[in-house]
Amino acid sequence: MFTNGDRRTMSAIAPLAQRLLHRLTTPLLPDDYLTLFNPQWSQRTLQARIVAVDRETDDATTLTLRPPARWGGHRAGQYLRVGAVVDGVRHSRCYSISSAPTTAGGDIQITVKAIADGRVSQALAHQTRVNDYLEISDAEGAFCWPEAIPQRALFISAGSGITPLMSMARDAAAQGRLPALTWLHYAPRQNDVILGTALQALADAHPQIDLQLICTREGGQHLTPADLASRCPDWTTRPAWSCGPTALLETVEALWAETPDAAPLTVERFRPRAVPLSDVTGGRLTFLSSGGGVDSDGRTSMLETAEAAGLMPKHGCRMGICHGCTVKLKQGQVRDLRTGQCFGDEDDLIQICVCAPAGDVAIEL
Repeated sequence: MFTNGDRRTMSAIAPLAQRLLHRLTTPLLPDDYLTLFNPQWSQRTLQARIVAVDRETDDATTLTLRPPARWGGHRAGQYLRVGAVVDGVRHSRCYSISSAPTTAGGDIQITVKAIADGRVSQALAHQTRVNDYLEISDAEGAFCWPEAIPQRALFISAGSGITPLMSMARDAAAQGRLPALTWLHYAPRQNDVILGTALQALADAHPQIDLQLICTREGGQHLTPADLASRCPDWTTRPAWSCGPTALLETVEALWAETPDAAPLTVERFRPRAVPLSDVTGGRLTFLSSGGGVDSDGRTSMLETAEAAGLMPKHGCRMGICHGCTVKLKQGQVRDLRTGQCFGDEDDLIQICVCAPAGDVAIEL
């Protein structure tokens, strides 16, 4: 047993031992050596080990990740940021968790669809292997069930928009609280349905799910008011959740806007909403830390402009959610591409993935 005196002695020695350890490992940190033995021992980052890789379609892959025990878990429908090194450069992207919540340290799944020009999505979908490690963040987002899951609900999804809804459905089913659920999912063809096997198995096991797969290149039509009324006659009375490409979400939002007495609609976007910009004036974008600058058209985000100029700014979701691209504005004003509003004072923190110069601008980058 340690006496109080022993504990006081150890408390006094600990800082000295830490400083000595740091001095011995300089220029690296002790954490750097620990991660050589097991990346999940890192105290600076959350490293998840890939324990399974399952191809869903030609361009989509489900990765089963085993987070470290100190990862805080998630609510069904949330997303996390995933860090990956591609061609020697670390990138970060946001992906919805497609599995139901589990105990701390339990396995989770993300389903990645490879985008044609997406360096990170291509690498994650086609190049990752079992026992690789990915840096992850804590879970974020509010696209979730309310505390009281409704008795009836409507899901409308397309493409990889199925992933957060799959997590929500799996979670409700596991709790025995799955509502009478009409689920409209759109895909070009049957073999393009991401998580198709798991989705069908879930519907087969739970007869309260009215699953309707609409394959738009195999005779199915895109969502219209008449089609929605036909497929779900009581849609105005069901709380609805929708996730998918911009075109689908714009249609869904327009339908709800035209029906003000409809039950609430909750939408999750993978890309920021585009706002028509009139009388746009660009300017000179100056990078104070890197030196130099480039002309901007006022319509292209500062992140894309900086990348085109050869810089590699830190970033995450590329849609204004994760704040991974935040920099300090030192001169001028910027336009929020999601709203069209101009703003900015010296030393304001701005998200360069959703902002463009409104005149000459200087930022700490």
